[in-house]
Amino acid sequence: MTTPKQKVLDSFHTEFMDKSPLNASLENLFLLKSIGDFEVELYELDYDETNEVFNKDLMRYEISTLGALMYKHYVSREKDRILKLNNVVGKDIKITSMGDSKRTAIKNYEMAKDESYKMMEKLKGGSYQ
Repeated sequence: MTTPKQKVLDSFHTEFMDKSPLNASLENLFLLKSIGDFEVELYELDYDETNEVFNKDLMRYEISTLGALMYKHYVSREKDRILKLNNVVGKDIKITSMGDSKRTAIKNYEMAKDESYKMMEKLKGGSYQ
């Protein structure tokens, strides 16, 4: 059996509420990055980019973990965007953040990163096996 890419994307979309949809190619890059993270830490998922399916049945927890990893990459991008908007420094002008937006963006990224890594740790076997 196979698992379609859409199941992972649906898991990713439950992580946040956004008024405007993300670009499909950007979502695909988030997916590929999350698959790479997953495979480096755990095991191969056998993703077929041409047909956009995983060539095996993924467990619900694997799908959720991939969605969390995608969200980590999304929040990282948002953090970078906010930091760039809040730190405008030029030859004649200097504007820095007037609130907690930078701190909040960094905190959100750290929380997403920690959650995704905890999920991957649960998929790792014990050293006693």
